[in-house]
Amino acid sequence: MAQQEWLMAFAIFGSALIFVLTIWLLVLSLKLKRLMRLFNRLLPKGSERSLDRLLEELLIKQEENRTFLASLDNRVEQLHLLLQGCLQRVGLVRFDAFGDVSGQQSFSVALLDNRGNGVVVTSLFGRTESRCYAKPIIQFNSPHRLSEEEKTAIRKAMEQPIGRGEE
Repeated sequence: MAQQEWLMAFAIFGSALIFVLTIWLLVLSLKLKRLMRLFNRLLPKGSERSLDRLLEELLIKQEENRTFLASLDNRVEQLHLLLQGCLQRVGLVRFDAFGDVSGQQSFSVALLDNRGNGVVVTSLFGRTESRCYAKPIIQFNSPHRLSEEEKTAIRKAMEQPIGRGEE
């Protein structure tokens, strides 16, 4: 009787083992099917290349791309720094400078970079004479006395929305 119990236990254990191995086989089959799909995408039918060669080529290309992206990142940073000194902010104010002239023919225009450096140009238009002034602007201010119109032109330039990289 002990031998029959032992055989029964062995049969149950064997059946359980077969069941677990069948499940394991299904899981491995699904993984293999997925890998074969990826493999076929990497190596189309009729391709003479081996997977080893393909992986080497991909690694080389990845390193080339990494180097290229690093150089692009460096170039973008250089352009960003260069753009900080380019004309990016403009403020214009038109006004009547003299009582005998109307139509707001006089103006002040502030031409500034992203750091607030540049120039403000003012033109005063009159019936008998016209004048033009230019004053340097350093960090949104000038070492020369500014008129209210010039201050307004600078303020308008400061309020201009600037894209990414505003400092």
